[in-house]
Amino acid sequence: MSLRVRPGYSRQEVNKTSWEVPDRYRDLKQVGSGAYGTVCSATDSRTGAKVAIKKLYRPFQSEIFAKRAYRELRLLKHMKHENVIGLLDVFTADLSLDRFLDFYLVMPFMGTDLGKLMKMHKLSEDKIQYLVYQMLKGLKYIHSAGIIHRDLKPGNLGINQDCELKVNFTSH
Repeated sequence: MSLRVRPGYSRQEVNKTSWEVPDRYRDLKQVGSGAYGTVCSATDSRTGAKVAIKKLYRPFQSEIFAKRAYRELRLLKHMKHENVIGLLDVFTADLSLDRFLDFYLVMPFMGTDLGKLMKMHKLSEDKIQYLVYQMLKGLKYIHSAGIIHRDLKPGNLGINQDCELKVNFTSH
């Protein structure tokens, strides 16, 4: 890790991990982590919107990791549907190509997922129908693009405070 920070970026430590993000993203808080990356919520000071920023773990460590990162980036970039998670921004803080080690994906912040929601609340039949309808609309869009999800589960169905559902491809 370089001591210099790219102009317009700031370095923040979140749960013992260094994050270098554009100054527009503030108030980073870790919301998840897994085998391939860590996700923080943040506020986009330009729009006022809450976003999720995913930092991929060593995306270029091996050919397999690089292909996985590329596939995730390509999928997110092309998904443009109200019920499918999409990409708002992608960036790196690295100053040159020979130091290009990390990159970050910015997506809408959903707040919770169907798995967590089902554990916290007994859902009414109307709410279940609305969530299933949104999930099917998202899946129809994904399938019409010739893509199969392969990991559809309650944890990959993001839900915001307005009960809007988005099918998510990213695993933490």
